[in-house]
Amino acid sequence: MKRIQIIDTFRGFTIISMVLFHLFYNINYYWPLNFYDGTVFNKIWQLSIALSFFMISGITSNFISSKKNIKRGIITSLIGFSITIITYFFAREQLIIWGVLNGLSLSMIIVGFLGKSISFKLWPLFLLAFSFSYKIPAGLLSNIDFFDKLYSLNLFPLGFPSNEFYSNDYFPMIPWFFAFLAGLSLGRFLLSKNFYNIDIRDNFLAKIGRHSLLIYLVHQVILYPLVTFVYNFSL
Repeated sequence: MKRIQIIDTFRGFTIISMVLFHLFYNINYYWPLNFYDGTVFNKIWQLSIALSFFMISGITSNFISSKKNIKRGIITSLIGFSITIITYFFAREQLIIWGVLNGLSLSMIIVGFLGKSISFKLWPLFLLAFSFSYKIPAGLLSNIDFFDKLYSLNLFPLGFPSNEFYSNDYFPMIPWFFAFLAGLSLGRFLLSKNFYNIDIRDNFLAKIGRHSLLIYLVHQVILYPLVTFVYNFSL
């Protein structure tokens, strides 16, 4: 796939935002930060990062064949499950079950099978669906018998985790598949408006954006020990 500078630039901005978010997360673990710890600012920042990743990935799916979407979904899924295994055995307090890579990977695979059936006019509806379903994994529908049974079955990949379920990073299909579909549809809308023909030069953010998966995989491996070292050194 030919690189599209404007998409890489947005992706680069998002990955830097994520690295900074996790840097403050690590610092807050040792030195509580008033502006960060449990604040509305924290929640909005976190949501903006995750929503950007899913929508950018959905947008990118427009430039990849169905076969390649399925293939990249399978590869991303394997990486996601590897992270679960690694955190289970080596960082149990940071255990990740069905994290962002798992949510993204299944979205890629489903979209690969859907092909070109998603209209470019539907992205506002998908964003609304995302908004209205956002609290479902937190038990929004547990007072309805049918859905309460789904929660009790611990269908966490779908978005119905049990009360005992825990993950340090959790992105179920409800609501996050709607965010992916919003990106897919928006990408087709922008394509119809020749948005991607905007000529921007190669830049630092675009270079970062081309290596977003690698940065995602290694950033906490570097940041967490670094912050821990600084904390222990300061004692």
